[in-house]
Amino acid sequence: MRRTFRFGAPLIIALLLAGCASSQPSFYTTQLDTSGGLGPGDAITHASATIGQVTSVTPISDGDSEIAFQVEGSHADEIHYDSIMTLNSLGATPSLDVMNVDAMSHSAPSGTRLDGASSMNEVQMFMTARGPGSFAQALGKVAGMGTQPPPSASTVQTMQLLSQISQQTLATAVAVAPPTKEQLDHAKHEALGVERQLMRNGKIEQAERLRASMGSMMGGITAPVNATALPPTSPNP
Repeated sequence: MRRTFRFGAPLIIALLLAGCASSQPSFYTTQLDTSGGLGPGDAITHASATIGQVTSVTPISDGDSEIAFQVEGSHADEIHYDSIMTLNSLGATPSLDVMNVDAMSHSAPSGTRLDGASSMNEVQMFMTARGPGSFAQALGKVAGMGTQPPPSASTVQTMQLLSQISQQTLATAVAVAPPTKEQLDHAKHEALGVERQLMRNGKIEQAERLRASMGSMMGGITAPVNATALPPTSPNP
């Protein structure tokens, strides 16, 4: 006896809608203090694979730029709340690389504004500004939840280890070849760019943490340096 399986119309429609939803691109924004020639059509990459493209580059205040980009629906889960969009100018054309600090962190929905770094130095500054545990707190505010589980122990250990390595590397480099005034000015310029972005995005605590860290670092390298100061900036909603 042959059995005939029939799928109801609601199930078929649901499957079709699910397929369409997964194929739709997701849209995000970030900011850079140096766009490096980045423009519409340039690649968004993750793990050396192209997963999307830049849709617009818009000048904003203080010489910075807002970057809008889209990611293919099948790769949207590779964009996390703590992703740092990092400018890559090594190829024939610039691109934005997705750097995920914690592979176990939550995926970010379409419309999320992400941190953006114009150099690997700025990536380290963002990690310094966040501090251990700061991502979980920020996620709780974004999601409207009272509590969020703390970052994994391995993530905290990795961040602490990176911080120690960074300090040791800096101390060794300064002892071997003290930085020039131009190098110090460039470091301060990058720190100000990261600080401006944090302030615009309402991450006041992180901006203050970065300012204190950079002030301490600069003071240990050369003559006492005043903490970085920014003109009054009203955080965007």
